[in-house]
Amino acid sequence: MNIRPDFDIHNEDPTAEDPAQCRLLIEVGSCSLIYVLLNVRGMRPAAIRVFQWPQVKTSEPETILSGILEADPILSRFHPAEIFLIYNFPESNLIPEKFFSADMTRPVTDLIYGNLSSDLVLDEKIPWFEFHNVYRVPARIHFLMQEKFERARFWHFYSLQLKCFKMFTAKEELAYIKVFFYPDKMVVMVCKSGQLQLIQHFDYQDSKDVLYHLLNCCHQLNMSREEVVLEIAGMIEKKSVLYEDLELYFLHIRFDSMEDSIKMTDELMQFPNHFFSSILKMTICV
Repeated sequence: MNIRPDFDIHNEDPTAEDPAQCRLLIEVGSCSLIYVLLNVRGMRPAAIRVFQWPQVKTSEPETILSGILEADPILSRFHPAEIFLIYNFPESNLIPEKFFSADMTRPVTDLIYGNLSSDLVLDEKIPWFEFHNVYRVPARIHFLMQEKFERARFWHFYSLQLKCFKMFTAKEELAYIKVFFYPDKMVVMVCKSGQLQLIQHFDYQDSKDVLYHLLNCCHQLNMSREEVVLEIAGMIEKKSVLYEDLELYFLHIRFDSMEDSIKMTDELMQFPNHFFSSILKMTICV
């Protein structure tokens, strides 16, 4: 399957950048690969590419990923000084540090998500939080990425977004929901007075599904939808049915934005800021 990028934002020749001054961050999910090549010296994104594909049955995701890695000029031939892999898969548990031990990672994961999978269970301490993130990654995808990027360090999406929350959220709202939108899924993070209540994947097909999940989060966590601050990141247009429906139920909606620490290039400014804010912030936070 030949996958072309949905978004391809770059200067004239990103591969002409000095590799010693560059950081490559790659976010990998079951139906997407997104990457940023950042010139660290100028804090300037030299390239952003977004590859997305529907759920497939006939072709394994690692086959699609392998094709992208081989065909993309930056992923196949460019060798930056720093490489980070961000796994965005839903099977994750946040374990309080005082209860965490290395020998509990697989039993806890199997208990919550089932034991039919032989995929890898990884864990990491979340900076500035008293949690360990224990998560499962498809083994063949992990081995593929590790073989391609031997020097890469890896994180889970949840871990880095929580770190970004501490770094970039200046005001701790009494009730706060942040939603990261993808074409058929969203990641929802809920905080009350700066304290994490929930971070979780939800699948959706239309705005009714999105509203159900968000309103249910408010109900289950005893939060008023009239008071909650809803912050939006990712692939959602302001002129869309989804956004219009959100406005019917939430009074305080804002779009995520980038900080002054990233230089907004002319190419990047042609797109809504919130489309790429989450991955750019992760590129700073790693």
